[in-house]
Amino acid sequence: MTPPGDSNVDSQDRFDKSRSGGTDSTHLASSRPSSSQASSGSPLWNNQITLAGAFLAIIGLLGLLTFGLFHLAVPVTNPYVDIVGYLLMPGILLFGLIAMPLGILLRSWRLHRRDPKQKLIFGFPRIDLNDPSQRRAAKVVVGGTFILLPVVGVSSYQGYHFTDSVTFCSQACHAVMEPQAVTYAQSGHARVPCAACHIGSGASWFVKSKLSGTRQVLAVLRDNYSRPIPPAIQHLRPARETCEQCHWPEKFFGAQLADLTRFASDENNTPHEIKMLLKTGSGSRSAGRAGGAHMHIAWAGRIEYVAADDKLQNIPWVKMTDPEGNEAIFRSDGRPHSAPKPDGQTRNMDCMDCHNRPAHDFLAPADAVDIALREGTIDQMLPFIKREAVAALVHPYPDARSAEDGIAAAITGFYSTNHVDVWQEQQALIHRAIETVTKIYHTSVFSHMRVDWQTYPDNIGHRISPGCFRCHDGRHIDQDGNAIIHACDACHTFLNRVDRQGESAVLVEGEFIHPIKLEGRHAELRCDRCHDGGAAPQRTCAGCHTDQADFRAGTSAAFEAYDIPAEPMTGDVGCQDCHDLSQPTGIEVIDLLCVECHGEEYQGMLASWQLQVDGLLDHAEIQADTAGKHLLGALRRAGPLHNVDATRMIVHRVIEGSISANHTNAAQRDALQREADSSTREDKP
Repeated sequence: MTPPGDSNVDSQDRFDKSRSGGTDSTHLASSRPSSSQASSGSPLWNNQITLAGAFLAIIGLLGLLTFGLFHLAVPVTNPYVDIVGYLLMPGILLFGLIAMPLGILLRSWRLHRRDPKQKLIFGFPRIDLNDPSQRRAAKVVVGGTFILLPVVGVSSYQGYHFTDSVTFCSQACHAVMEPQAVTYAQSGHARVPCAACHIGSGASWFVKSKLSGTRQVLAVLRDNYSRPIPPAIQHLRPARETCEQCHWPEKFFGAQLADLTRFASDENNTPHEIKMLLKTGSGSRSAGRAGGAHMHIAWAGRIEYVAADDKLQNIPWVKMTDPEGNEAIFRSDGRPHSAPKPDGQTRNMDCMDCHNRPAHDFLAPADAVDIALREGTIDQMLPFIKREAVAALVHPYPDARSAEDGIAAAITGFYSTNHVDVWQEQQALIHRAIETVTKIYHTSVFSHMRVDWQTYPDNIGHRISPGCFRCHDGRHIDQDGNAIIHACDACHTFLNRVDRQGESAVLVEGEFIHPIKLEGRHAELRCDRCHDGGAAPQRTCAGCHTDQADFRAGTSAAFEAYDIPAEPMTGDVGCQDCHDLSQPTGIEVIDLLCVECHGEEYQGMLASWQLQVDGLLDHAEIQADTAGKHLLGALRRAGPLHNVDATRMIVHRVIEGSISANHTNAAQRDALQREADSSTREDKP
């Protein structure tokens, strides 16, 4: 007879035996469903996803341990190894750890979907540390946790810093970022991490940068990234949150001495020294008198502007608000100041609007060769070396290897052909110059990314890019008729050397002395209209005004198909005979010069030619097709009055070609031709 208290035990034994085919219940402990086991006895962890996750977790952990040992044994950093160690292996480990419970959940969901009545046991496990097997399992879990947590934590921390490192930014995508990496390494900010300027502190900009970086990585993988890389200025955070953490414009004061040496492209590479004080100034009177360039961003007021292009070079609208709230709007587009702002992006002016290439400045060939001549890495005694070096640098090459061969061939060819004595006696200096010029090329031209010194305008100064003259050009006028100041002495104090007989030379404040005397319109030109950083033009009228000179001589390539004649007086009358730069420019002034040489009967001749030519061109513009319009545009740029006979010939041919192309009838063609002929029938006086 069974005691009443044991009836439940007997019934449970009978149930267990029925489940196990009669086996004693003491042997069923291991076969009962656990927290990770279905009621059918199949372990939930026994599925492909969980097993694959466990495999990946083990691989990731072993990879991390291997990377750690490798890093200790070989401390030299490598961007690709670091990507594997700090990013790939932790990612594999975390992916595996996530996959294991995910596989269990998916399998339980599938079992329940297959048989909703099937009971899945997810009860809390029975922990009994007196059980040796559970003690072993607990040791593995606790030990693994203590190992994995620091491993994952350290690797995540190192991975975070690695993605912000200079190595990752500049070398992980070597070909893409090579131009920026090379110029950064030779800049004054070479010890400042990329992230300090491009990201700064704070979580929001960190997230933005990583999202942007993900997009850029995908673009690199798909090989559809921009060539060249667009300038980053439009996407940088305000300079007050980055630049001004080290640089404090309010505390700048006084002026800085700039000591420059430019070398001419003549046989002697003649040096021209320039000494000047740059009025940097500040916006705080506590650091001295408020003023100078840093007034733009250091004072209590605000300056806004609208840029009509992506590179921020075309600025038609500027608004200045003083500390009292008074506004002045300066426009260069000719529209009323009360009119809406022009289309474009509006920016509040800060450091980066002028200092836009502080760590990635691509030196122009002319400037880089000047520095090399001054430092002595190119010997100034080599005749014409400035001219030949710059010419070799600006020549287009398909790739870096072709550039190396082309530079060497150009310089050696010049000296071995034109200066045999120098070639025979100074080969060491010539080869040293070739080596220096090649290095300059590798730091300023990157053909695979379509980058050279002209790709990214530098807004500091105004010699090669518009820079300051984007606003300070004298054409931005406010509502009261006042122009934004554009006088040289607003920002510069020039120190000119004065030699005194029998005494040492002194520096005297004065105006800038240009190596070539600039008069008339030449004195009003922006510097970058002549200085493009490449080969210097010849110091003649034709050196800059090539289109006009070639058209007058009948050798213009644009009109080669027309076989135009040279202007009859080309050999007898020079440019300066008609264009007196000391006098105002205009047809009337030149007409008076004609009278001085030819007499009163020539008075008004030039004005009549101008009237005829304008009529011809206006008539041809109406009739011309697309090709004809391009040709007429080239004619206007060449100056029709420089060769009147050629102008008439070209216009007639354009009209004839356009009429034929438009299939006009013969009567209309004859009428148009007679009209064109009648406008040119008046002969010279």
